[in-house]
Amino acid sequence: MKQTVLLFIFQILAGWAFAQVKGVITDKATNKPVAFANIWVENENLGTTSSEKGEFAFTAPGLTGKTLIISCLGYEKTRVTIPAGTLKIGLAPSAVALKEVTVKKSAKRSKLVVNKLDGNTHYSFGSNGTPWIVAQYIPYQPSYAATPFLDAVSLVTLSNLKNASFKLHLLRVGKNGEPDQSLLSTPLLGLARKGINTTTLDVSQHDLQIPEQGLFIAFEWLILKQNRHEAEDPETGAKEGSARVSYEPSIRSYGPDHKSPNGWIYHQGKWISTNQREGDAVTSATPHFQLTLSN
Repeated sequence: MKQTVLLFIFQILAGWAFAQVKGVITDKATNKPVAFANIWVENENLGTTSSEKGEFAFTAPGLTGKTLIISCLGYEKTRVTIPAGTLKIGLAPSAVALKEVTVKKSAKRSKLVVNKLDGNTHYSFGSNGTPWIVAQYIPYQPSYAATPFLDAVSLVTLSNLKNASFKLHLLRVGKNGEPDQSLLSTPLLGLARKGINTTTLDVSQHDLQIPEQGLFIAFEWLILKQNRHEAEDPETGAKEGSARVSYEPSIRSYGPDHKSPNGWIYHQGKWISTNQREGDAVTSATPHFQLTLSN
């Protein structure tokens, strides 16, 4: 009898210690699933990404009663308290209006490459399962006036998978210098090929001009099954366990010794400057983006 009671108590404690949070995210207006939403437990180094069906799940100790922060392009950021059961979260479509383009593109196109990439890949930054977004601030220069339109964004990706998906964001500068609202109404989805490659996203169809306040280019990891990679022992081919799991791709970044990286990271549900995290790995989280401008 004593053993039965102890086993029952252990089962209760185990259920409390490792609670699973799962749910589905939908559009409040249409009730359709919202894919690739960014999900964080507030003030915790824990989160995930919703699937194409809007579903998500993760397990960690003592989650009930904590707060989830959900964000996705085109929707208002939402905060919900984690219950004991399954969540159904409706996101309200964002009513933010985008500024209209007032300059027409020239028939004879001139191009300007800004922040040019080179062959240096000494530093890279990746995710082991946290849905980080890392951003680089690109200041406006008067010389951009002759080629004001953003045609393409390039970055160096390092992937162990054939095709790893990710999101790219083009963001306004907030009142405190932080990444803020999106400059686009639709998400930019990219694919990184296996190996080390320069990956380019064509954004010319958006007719986007570089704002006078500059802008942020941001990379978001998608914590999805198809992006999961578990390292293998090179001799035996055996999986090396959860400690060697990554979510592809990694991206080239500036090193911690870079004097002015202008980097930010969306971490634990909020934006923080990588300059404020001196002495830890986050100081290497500033990505390097190349911009191609045109008139």
